[in-house]
Parts: sequence; C-alpha cells; structure tokens
Amino acid sequence: MSDNSTPLDFVLKEAVFQLTADEVKNPEQIGKILRAVARSSTYNCSVVSDAVLPIIVERMNGTEVLTLRRELMDILNYVLSASCDVERKAECLDADKINLLNIYRPDSSVPLDKEYSFLHIVRLKGITLLTLLPSFLNENEAALALQTLGRAAIERNEDESVNKEATHLLIQLAQSRPEQVNNSVLPLFLAALDEDMIAAHKVARLLNALGSISVAALDTLMPVLQGLVALVTAGKLASSHCLAVVETVRKVLEAALKAGSDTELSAKLHAAIVGPLVDWAYGLASNGKDVPSSLVVEIARALVATFSKIEAQTQSQLLVPMFGRYAGVLFAPSDEPDSSLCQLLPVVSAATCSCKPDAVLPVDDFEAFVYSLATAALGSGNTVRRDVCFEIIASVLNKTKDAKLRSSLSQHVLQSTDNVKDAAAAASVVLLHQWVARALISCNDKGGYDSVRWLLEQIRQASPHGALAAEGFNIILGEHDWAVTPATHGVFKVLAKQRFYSTVVPELTAGFQSTGDDAVKANLLVVLTNAVRHMPKSVLMNGIENVVPLLLSAIRLTAGDLKAASIRTIILVILETPETLRDEVTTSIIPLIVASTDQGNPANTVDVRRAALSALSLVPEKYPYPVVHTTRKDVLRALALARDDRKRLVRQDAVKAYNKWFNLGGDALDLSH
Repeated sequence: MSDNSTPLDFVLKEAVFQLTADEVKNPEQIGKILRAVARSSTYNCSVVSDAVLPIIVERMNGTEVLTLRRELMDILNYVLSASCDVERKAECLDADKINLLNIYRPDSSVPLDKEYSFLHIVRLKGITLLTLLPSFLNENEAALALQTLGRAAIERNEDESVNKEATHLLIQLAQSRPEQVNNSVLPLFLAALDEDMIAAHKVARLLNALGSISVAALDTLMPVLQGLVALVTAGKLASSHCLAVVETVRKVLEAALKAGSDTELSAKLHAAIVGPLVDWAYGLASNGKDVPSSLVVEIARALVATFSKIEAQTQSQLLVPMFGRYAGVLFAPSDEPDSSLCQLLPVVSAATCSCKPDAVLPVDDFEAFVYSLATAALGSGNTVRRDVCFEIIASVLNKTKDAKLRSSLSQHVLQSTDNVKDAAAAASVVLLHQWVARALISCNDKGGYDSVRWLLEQIRQASPHGALAAEGFNIILGEHDWAVTPATHGVFKVLAKQRFYSTVVPELTAGFQSTGDDAVKANLLVVLTNAVRHMPKSVLMNGIENVVPLLLSAIRLTAGDLKAASIRTIILVILETPETLRDEVTTSIIPLIVASTDQGNPANTVDVRRAALSALSLVPEKYPYPVVHTTRKDVLRALALARDDRKRLVRQDAVKAYNKWFNLGGDALDLSH
C-alpha cells in the first residue's frame, strides 16, 4: 500500500487477507468491523460491498465445509445488514455462479425441530439471503421461504437460539420486505393463535415474534396490531390468552410511540387499535358479561399510550362521548346498585388523567365536579368507582396551574369529608387524603402537607385506620399507571421529593422515639419504609445515618415487601457509604440479615430472603476481614441452610454468598504463613 492509503484501505486489506486464508479466523469480529465501516458513509458501503461480496461468493462456491460456509454466511449477513438498500447490495451476488437455491431451497417436508441447531440457523440465514436477492425466488417460493422462517420463530426447538435467530431474521425482512411479511407470515401467526387448546408457551412465543416484527417497521405495525385486536374482539380466545394478546398490543404501542410524540400516528393508532378494544369491552359489560379487572387495566394502559400523545383539542373532543357514556355510573347515588359498567371505569380514569394540562374536560363547574366525585367515592361501597374518582380528583388538582384555584379545589374536596359518620366510609377518607397529598406534593404545593400531617396524626392517635394511613404513603410517593405521573403530563417539581424527605422524616424519627405504643411504632416504620423506597439516591444519602436505626427496626418488625425494601435500602447505604455502618455491621446488621434468610419465618418471603442474601454477599466486598471475621462462622452456618432453600433462585443467591464468605480472609491467612 502507498503512503496515501486511507483507513478504509487498511481495513479492506486485512478483511481480504482473512477471507482468502485457508481458515477464517474471528469471522464475527471481521463482520462487525466491515459493517461498522460500511455504515459510515454511502461511498464506504459501496466500496466494502464491491470488494468483499465477490470473495465471499467465490469461497462459498468452492467449499463444502459446513463450518467455513457458516462463517462466510455470518460475514455476508453483517455486510448486507450495513446497507440501507439491501436489494441493491444483494445484486452483487452472482446467482448463477453460486446457485444458492439448490443448497437452501425451503423444504417443508423436513421438520424444523429435527435438525441440528447450527445447521438450522445457517439454513435460516440462507433462506433470508435468497429472499433478499432480487427476482431470485418467484412469489410462491418467497412465500414458502417466509413461512419457513415463521415456523422456525414459533415452533418449539431444543435450542432457543433457533427461535431467536428466526425472529431476528424476520425483523430484518420486515424492514425490507414488509408486504411479503404481512402477506405470508402474519396470517400464519394469527391462525396459530386462533387454534383451539393452544399451549401457553406457544402463545408467548407467537406474541413475542409478532411484537418484534411489528415495531421493526411502520408498514408492519398497523397490520399486526389490527390482526391481534381482531382476534380479541372476535371472542375466540381464552381469557388468559386474551389478556396476553392485549398486553402485547399495549407494549407494542408503547414501543412504537416511545421515540417521539407523533400526534398523527398516535391519533391513528388510538382510532384503529385502542378504540375497538374499548368498544368491545363496553359491549361485553353492557350485556351484563364480566370483564376481568386485569384485562380492563391492560386496556386502560393501552389507552394511556396513545391518548397521552394526542393533541389537547382532540383529547377534549374524545372525552365528550366517553363522559356521556359513563357519567351515570360515575356519579350514581350511593343507594343505587352499581352497574356492570362500573368495572370499566378505569378506562375513564386513564383517559382523563392522560389529558394534557390545556385540554378541556366536559364539565361546567370544576368545584362542583370534584366535589361530586368526592361525594360519590365516599358514599360508594364499590372500590373500583372509589379509586377512579380519587385518581381523577388527584389529576385535576395536580394539573391546575393557578395556585389559588388549586387550593380552593383541594379545600372543596376535603370539605366533602365533614359529614362522614359511617365507619366504612372513614377508610375512604384516609384514602382521599392520600390522593390529595400525592397531587399537591408532586407540584410542591404546601397544601399537600396538611393531608400528610392529618395522616400522621391518625397513626399517632392509634386510630383504627392507622395501618391504612401508613400503608398509603406508597400512594403518595409511589408509581401509578396513569394518575399523576410524568408520562401523563403530571406536574413534578424537581425538589418535591427532597422537600418531602427533609420535612416528614424528622417528624417520623421524633414520633418513633416519643411513643411507647408498639403498634404506633410499627406504623411509623411502615411510613418510613414507604418513604425511603421511593427516594432518589442523592436525596436518601443526605442524613442517612439518622435513618439507619429506624430501618433496622423496620427489618425486625415488618414483613414482606416492606421488609425487603428496608434491606435494599441498607444495601444501598453499604454500596454508597459503607463507613457509615462500620460500627453496626457486626453487632446489628449482620444478625438481622442472617435472621431474614430463615425460610421458616413467614415474614421472610422470597423477596426478603433474596434481598438478605444480596446484602450478605456484599458485606465481604465492602468490609475488611478484621471488621467482620467474628461473624463468619454464624454467617456460613446460615448460608449453608439457605443453600437448601425450597426456591431455586434463593439457592443460587445463597451459593454465591457462601463462596464469598468462605473465601473471606484468604489473603490474610496466606500472609500469616
């Protein structure tokens, strides 16, 4: 090479040297390098294709060694995938010279799951290549080739890599041959889903393949989603499969709209996909048929994916018929029996909460509207209607920009609790305060802390609803599918959680130290755990040393998710500031964590035991041998028992932790000799 050689020249020289050698070394690395170079510019893509493809074709034509052919095929696919115009680059191949059709012609008489996996994958890549070659296969042969790939993606194989590779190849073809995929593969998949007594594992594989294909290209998105929705609305699927299909539709919608806020695409998907699902569920409920709550929630989530990205004016228009359809159920008097349509109210909540702040709800008087919602919720024995009313109230309060109006609305809502005398309705009052606090604290409105202090007062006074008030702090700070979330245009101030942490946690600490009532202490610990589990790390680490003693008490006194959350917070402290716990790690922390690995204790759920084992696994990494060696025997004894846990994942975690503790101090022991 001359002094004027470019980096491209050096890359091609090395690639040609490797491709012409007796044995191709590192084919994957060669392919990736060539792909990276080809993608850098149109010129480079053309040069790489013209230089490399003829060599690959020549070598494949001259060898029958399966390993070498597979390696060459891998490199070939890397080079072809680098080009935006796959058809034009595939023209570099001389079909008459290599005669690939005789080697890779699809043969439906050979069961796909009977072939060796690596042979099968090579064959699938060859079929893909044939389909990409212009005018190489006639229409029937191309359809058969695509159906072969489709069967490989969904049929059970001993090696799952075959399914994954076939799905990956279908994704590539969906980008360059969307019409052929829609015509040949989609009917095959939908027909398989429509079969009677189809196994759950096959449904999962079908939906995974369909979801991957649909998001690969815009031309395949709508046909796949419409086909899935048609299966659901036809009523031929089992309830569990119906839920899986709707969940896939929702995930595809979220993935398709994640890249940006394409209002035109969102409106189109809402009208063609989500609208029919909502109407189908409404038709079932109108005829008195039960619609599972899990299915309603999935439909509502799908609605959020599209509705939240539609223009505000369109949102306002779409809410009018929805409110007209469900207003009678939403505001029904408490003494009337709940309609079967009540089960669909989460759809109304999802649409209302997904509105942009400048969207106009179809109501004349906001104060009367939120007051009516609060009154209906407090007087209803139906938890679905109650929760929906509170979600809508919280969304309205949060998105009200005028601080005075927001304060007026929140006071008006809480006034509805003045006349509550019924003990059952008192629990709903607690829930209302939690939702008001969520709405106002998120936008850093001081009015939210009035509800927080009211809730804390219920706990301190040992109210019958003290436990409910404590658990509800998960509502105030936790995640939700659509009510007061960033994805649905909820107002979230940057310092909102920091202000909550600095305001409420000192009150919890003081209350815990001043009370002698164990029940009150337990509830305050529940509040603390729910607070710290939703705090950003940067906020949590500020003054954590004051919170650790309470977290240790929470590990001792709580169970299940709360106990696991407390242990995970301790893990975070060990990771970030291990020196903070140096004095307590052997005296308090390790004994509590060891006790949390005992599967005989009902408080130690699988999540608790796994969190405890993660903590034990971390200790030898963060603390030296002299600090923790006194507890080594006790820890190893507990971990030996945990290796016999009834849950496989727990056993795996226990083995990892045991190995770390068994080797603890090995270097120090070696030095002593």
